[in-house]
Amino acid sequence: MLFHEIIFGIHIYLVTLLILVAIIGDYVVQYSKLHIYKAFFDNITHAIIGGLSWLIVCLYFKNRYPLHTLFEIALCTITASFIDLDHFIAARSFNLKDATNLQNRPLLHCSSLLLLLTLSVILIAYFVQIRWLLRLGLIIFIAFTSHHTRDATRRGFWIYPWGSTTPISYVLYIILTILIPYFVCLVMHYIDITERQNEYIRIV
Repeated sequence: MLFHEIIFGIHIYLVTLLILVAIIGDYVVQYSKLHIYKAFFDNITHAIIGGLSWLIVCLYFKNRYPLHTLFEIALCTITASFIDLDHFIAARSFNLKDATNLQNRPLLHCSSLLLLLTLSVILIAYFVQIRWLLRLGLIIFIAFTSHHTRDATRRGFWIYPWGSTTPISYVLYIILTILIPYFVCLVMHYIDITERQNEYIRIV
């Protein structure tokens, strides 16, 4: 079996796992009786989806140090989870009920802010030719986008200053969740940073 066929099989497995995590996570959250369990499993689902999404990106490129890959996956996982800390900041309370019953959405759930932030980081990385900064910007993009997309099934995307969109369908949420890491792979492939080909060699 050719190496690229093995990688293709791993991608199929990871995409399937990504879908299962999304569906099972939402099922567990929906049927959890205690508020603290709902919050815990909701946050864990965000985190796992973020980590799996970046793992898909990492598998698209080879000749990388394993420790770098593990660090980036951990960073994306933690970032996707920590986004919800802004609920407590906005509530000015460590009480879970206060944090989950806000009248307005907290700052880190603003999708237009996310796009502005990540676009700025990517442009800076391109102009100063810094590879790690590009990857950092894309890690942030995946963590926030996967988080916001999952939340959008309930409240839509918050596009400041125009307000929120209507909630998206569950099918669209699953499709977008699958597409996000592959969109990032395209960005990494087409953004030309000095000596990029020496570090990231496309597998397929």
